[in-house]
Amino acid sequence: MKQSGRISILMLASIFSVVLVTLILIFSRESLSTVGARFMDALERHDVNKLTAMSMMNGKTEDQIRKEWDYTVNTAGRYYQFAYSVEGGTQSGPNLGSVKIRIIKDIDKPGSYDELVELPMVRVNDDWKVDVRSMSHELFPGLPR
Repeated sequence: MKQSGRISILMLASIFSVVLVTLILIFSRESLSTVGARFMDALERHDVNKLTAMSMMNGKTEDQIRKEWDYTVNTAGRYYQFAYSVEGGTQSGPNLGSVKIRIIKDIDKPGSYDELVELPMVRVNDDWKVDVRSMSHELFPGLPR
């Protein structure tokens, strides 16, 4: 015998899980730390395509940015080695932030030490990108300008 106004527990659980998954998908965005770690990983692996996609340089086309990154990682910094760890990210505004990176430059040389640097981040169309022109140019040899 069915009564109106009652809902089964299974139906209630199904509706709740659909709403929960939808909310997670809507509100889950990459954190600044994650984006900074992906950028540093691409720099370490000399991945020109990923560096190009994650870089923001006003006034330059994607091809120009790609050429500059190609020169940076395959010519100027071809044998440059470093180690890094991401310390955390802070968002200073709705479209601005930075990621703190602890980096050991020239890791293959004796006397290397770690330094704390910041990657300036800018939100472009809901994606965080690294503002390459605002980066410290001591981070990697031949960084794009």
